[in-house]
Amino acid sequence: TTFCAETMALLVAHHLFSVWNGDRRLREQHGELFDQVESRTSIVPFAAIVDGRQKLPADYWTEWVRLPYAVIAGGTIGAYFFH
Repeated sequence: TTFCAETMALLVAHHLFSVWNGDRRLREQHGELFDQVESRTSIVPFAAIVDGRQKLPADYWTEWVRLPYAVIAGGTIGAYFFH
């Protein structure tokens, strides 16, 4: 519907403004240090890794093998089958 489209557009605009304003505030507060961090990162997921600006550690997969993730995955799969 038109309402859903307008709500989605406003939400996207709100997030774009938030990213811009957050960067502006951090640049004012930290100056050159922020510019150094910004050059190594990206707001696009995994873009800095694909571009070669960052490198995943060898044991990155251990972040995914933790109890909270297993509980959420198990609960989601369980809810799907029992629903």
